Amino acid sequence: MQKNEILLLNRMYQDATVGMLAIDKVLKKTKREDLKKLFQKQYSMYEKFASKCDAVAMSNDKEVKENSVFKKFKQSAMLYMSLWMDNSSRHIVEMMIAGTSMGIVDTIKAEKDMPVKNEELTEMVHEFKKIQEDFYEKLKKQLAKV
Repeated sequence: MQKNEILLLNRMYQDATVGMLAIDKVLKKTKREDLKKLFQKQYSMYEKFASKCDAVAMSNDKEVKENSVFKKFKQSAMLYMSLWMDNSSRHIVEMMIAGTSMGIVDTIKAEKDMPVKNEELTEMVHEFKKIQEDFYEKLKKQLAKV
């Protein structure tokens, strides 16, 4: 794998695992069953995508890198603080919309900043962007209900 390919694969893996971490935290505070189901489904999609990134890396004798302990701690602390201040369904959906939007932007920037000629990785970028965009649309619909 070329440098940009492994960097792109790492970025997608890390973004998927950041999403999983966020969902794990908000699931503990989510009271509505319809939201829990939506979040669990998204968690599963991120988990499958992260596993796919790991498998692609391994098939090329590479390893994906986890997010730093500092980044995980920072995200967890921000989530706990925000949920401590307001754990309403509306606030949780708003947080998830903001996080998903940041993920979409990050994926778009990664695709531009780390161009690759590898068709499999290009398809994975589009798949990951679609997963996030679909979740974003579902979250927007939920916001109208809470």
